[in-house]
Amino acid sequence: MNDEIIAGHYKVIKHIGMGSYGHSYLVFDLLTSQKKVLKVLRLHKRITPAGRKGFALEKKLLSSIDHPGFPKYFEDGIYKNIPFFTMEFIDGKTFEQLIFSEGRKISEIEAFKIMDDLLQYIEYLHSQNIIHRDIRIPNVLLEGSKIRLIDLGLAVHLRGEKNVRAANDWDIRREGSQRADFYGLGHFLLFLLYSNYSFDKYEEEKSWSEELNISSEAKQIIKRLLQIEPAYEHCTQIRADIKKIYKV
Repeated sequence: MNDEIIAGHYKVIKHIGMGSYGHSYLVFDLLTSQKKVLKVLRLHKRITPAGRKGFALEKKLLSSIDHPGFPKYFEDGIYKNIPFFTMEFIDGKTFEQLIFSEGRKISEIEAFKIMDDLLQYIEYLHSQNIIHRDIRIPNVLLEGSKIRLIDLGLAVHLRGEKNVRAANDWDIRREGSQRADFYGLGHFLLFLLYSNYSFDKYEEEKSWSEELNISSEAKQIIKRLLQIEPAYEHCTQIRADIKKIYKV
């Protein structure tokens, strides 16, 4: 699709990623002289009602968000019978790139500062009755010194699932309750903290709580995020515990 003109004014620069429901392209808007992201529904999702419904929901949720932590929604359309929508291009790097490609080392204090920033965005979503459900290092970007959260492809409206115990990791991540996002936050935090860990190939495998040299307060937060201990119910509870690690 490189150099193709979509809807008369979006010139495709390159393919930049594939999400749950669509392919994302970096495009140049010839009308506004801006770089934007154009997302199109993936082929195998187009042929199913569930796939089309999921893509429509992602578009609806993104367009309803008015918060600088998320990419701004612009417009939608159909090109060659393929649904698409456009949004703000964020010129930053994901934490997957920062950790695995650039070797960024993140201290405990830095990790919890990042998480506290990210928590503000999650708290905003929850206030709008939206659950992100895909909080992972490829979906959190660092733009300069600012954290941004992307990809609402798996997001849903809040559902009442507070008293249901999920059977496994996948079930927890796909819940329609706040704890799905808290569970994702727990794994995101572990990736940040493991950036400072040196693996010894001859060392016997241990649990994260044994391997990571972190404070007892940090371990307690992670255990609650991962539901090893009683799960958090609100972002304010997590923020209160973060304050025990450092002054926010």
